[in-house]
Amino acid sequence: MKWSSSAPANLMLMGEHSVVYGHTAIACALSQRIHIDWQTREDDQILIQSTLGHYQTTRQALPECHAPSKLIWVIRCLQHYQIKLKTGLSITIKSDFSDTLGLGSSAAVLAAMLGGLDYFVADKPVSLGQQFATGLKIIHKIQGRGSGTDLAASLHGGIIHFQPKTQQIDQLATHLDLSLVYCGYKTPTAEVLQQVVQDWAESPAQLQKLYQLMGDTTQLAYHALCQQNWNQFSQQLNRYQGLMDTLGVNDATLSHIVYSLRQDPNISASKISGSGLGDCVIALGKMSEDTLTDYQKIHIQVQPLGLDIQPL
Repeated sequence: MKWSSSAPANLMLMGEHSVVYGHTAIACALSQRIHIDWQTREDDQILIQSTLGHYQTTRQALPECHAPSKLIWVIRCLQHYQIKLKTGLSITIKSDFSDTLGLGSSAAVLAAMLGGLDYFVADKPVSLGQQFATGLKIIHKIQGRGSGTDLAASLHGGIIHFQPKTQQIDQLATHLDLSLVYCGYKTPTAEVLQQVVQDWAESPAQLQKLYQLMGDTTQLAYHALCQQNWNQFSQQLNRYQGLMDTLGVNDATLSHIVYSLRQDPNISASKISGSGLGDCVIALGKMSEDTLTDYQKIHIQVQPLGLDIQPL
């Protein structure tokens, strides 16, 4: 039996940090994808091949195996489904993008793994809501916490509004022209979150008010998107950048990129995308070729197709 699963990369548009504390977020899927080819085996071997590394184990040994960090999302997913696997598997993972660019590669891999495994083991089709719930358990097992916004975007595709308290996911029937600039370095999200905790240790009440303001700003942006009020959406995007700066996750390089983009006549708003202290800056509009020529520009388009499964 052969089949394939794929899921898109993703970006946070608004809601970074505050979504972890129960406030809403807006995210989108991108045209770059993770592709997984699956094949059942006549033995109990589990063979994983990818550009990030190769790994071999057996069905019986899955629960006890120690996953290499580069393949932890793949292994943890297989461990979750281990009891349902009836044969070995050959799994080949390919990516349209680098895992260092902050395009949600972990969530895209997880979405494609969930879809591929459910296709193999489930007696009937599994809803995206069920797959999200399973994926969120795996996220929490690996990271300890996390909203799952990026997973929701990779599963559903397009632009989504995510409410973490109810896990409600609404897809927005709109299109955005976006530009993305990579600053050249990345700080792991866990380290950024830890720094925020340390920086605000003596002002917890202020921090909660800041998260509330971030949540309110995201909600205003969501309503503007629904009404296709681009001026209002741009304003809220820029305001969220100011809140990220207040939180302490901006730096000189990111600030330079943000304000250089705002000087481009084709750009109406710009902000950090992701947890900050590195990664990317996202902009509303298609930037000019002569803007920020010293930085890596990543061509992105919103991708309406989320998780996709195909028999081979």
